[in-house]
Amino acid sequence: MRTKEDFFFGKAYQGSKGITLQLSDMESLAEKVSDNFFTAQLNRMLQEHGGRLTIADESSLPHFWGLIDKIDIEQVGFVEIYARYDVNDSVNATLACDIVLLHGVISIKTHWCAYKEIRVGEIISTLLVPLHLKALQNKTHIRWDNGTTEPLLWNDDYQTELENVFLLANYPSAINRDRSYKVDLECATDVGRRGFSSEQAWDAYHELRTERCAGNSL
Repeated sequence: MRTKEDFFFGKAYQGSKGITLQLSDMESLAEKVSDNFFTAQLNRMLQEHGGRLTIADESSLPHFWGLIDKIDIEQVGFVEIYARYDVNDSVNATLACDIVLLHGVISIKTHWCAYKEIRVGEIISTLLVPLHLKALQNKTHIRWDNGTTEPLLWNDDYQTELENVFLLANYPSAINRDRSYKVDLECATDVGRRGFSSEQAWDAYHELRTERCAGNSL
């Protein structure tokens, strides 16, 4: 894989399947600029590289929020979550997502997987909750292996959302591991609808989740 320098993003990696940026390199950049500027730079990269860009992270706990929080939601056409079978041979599948912008598709390639409880929690906290906090759930779809798609969330049915995500990840029994995941998504959706961003969104989310969990235990 050949390394090239971009004036804004820094190191970019050119391979046979296109250009790749590292997610860990982007967070500090995103903090320096506005949503519009950051999104414009992503669109520029897409224009320069045939409408395809991969943003990769080698962990199952990527800081996806640092990226998605800086993308202008009005410029997102849609998002698709799908399974990959070429990332980690030790698990049944990993999850990835495509973000469709004006000038192409950004593919987020990480090690999201659901083979045990801690990994399931990472899918919730670093993939699904950020999408809901950003109020992107209504633009997000599940892409099944046969190419068909369906909405991630329909009529605030979080149970079905979770079932479908774990089925997509090839670990359908993960739905039985922790019932609080549904509360996580409910709280993230409520906060996202208020239009919070950055740390303010997470502060509001944790406050609301604490309230809900305390109420449920009474």
